[in-house]
Amino acid sequence: MRIKGDIIRTVRKQKKLSQVTLAAGICTQGTVSNIENKNVCDSLEILDAICKRLNLSLESVLDDNDEKKLTSLLNQVEELCNTFEHKKAHSLLKETSINVADFQNKELEVRWFYFMGITNLLGYNNTTDSLFYFYRADELGDSNSIYAILSVNSLGIVYEMADELDKAQVYYEKSIDMLKKMTIKMPIEATKVFFNTAKFYSLIKDYAAAFDLSSQGIALNKTYQSLYMLDLLAYEAAFNEFMKSPNLKAPDFNSAKVFAAFNDNQNLLAVIANDEKTLTR
Repeated sequence: MRIKGDIIRTVRKQKKLSQVTLAAGICTQGTVSNIENKNVCDSLEILDAICKRLNLSLESVLDDNDEKKLTSLLNQVEELCNTFEHKKAHSLLKETSINVADFQNKELEVRWFYFMGITNLLGYNNTTDSLFYFYRADELGDSNSIYAILSVNSLGIVYEMADELDKAQVYYEKSIDMLKKMTIKMPIEATKVFFNTAKFYSLIKDYAAAFDLSSQGIALNKTYQSLYMLDLLAYEAAFNEFMKSPNLKAPDFNSAKVFAAFNDNQNLLAVIANDEKTLTR
């Protein structure tokens, strides 16, 4: 994809970062050099990580108008999905006239397929279409594509919803294994993978695994100094710690309540209130 490399170079220098420092944990110094001097980048994940390190929006450095428009659209879709407005997000995807297949940017296509899959699944319970989109994302994505990993994780959700738990476990485990093999810094979106998989292991009563996965999601938030899904992760950690620890008299939901109140997550606060009445020894 074409990049406005001069913007990245200017902001990097303003922040007094070398190319090596900017690249650390994300990519090679040569990749940063290509972005700045040749105005090209083959990886949307790498470019997004660099922009986040420089406090730049991804849209501000993309040089292709259609790619800009699609990236902006997918950002809106992601925000809607994060607030469980999957039907509204699906409508946005269906209304666009942009043809994602026209792009050379495979990662943008992977992201598109993931959101088409997740909005079909959670917005309309359409497992047939969602399976198609998730499998396509998995096929197109590489080892560092977080949306390919999320698609594999979402295949676990599909099979869990169908009560095919053995199949679900295969895909949940595969998504976690894919995260471990990433050669770039793990993006904050990986939080969803940890949370979804933790919920599954809690469902099958492997509380130790669920607690460990929740804790990894919380640790990832600390890395980014983020609150991304932290209320849900804190709840899962507290619940599963209680379930795996017979010596605990009651779960400690204090952190989960603070984050849920901050996010105005009334549904979670109601769940916690009920658990505090019933989960005692």
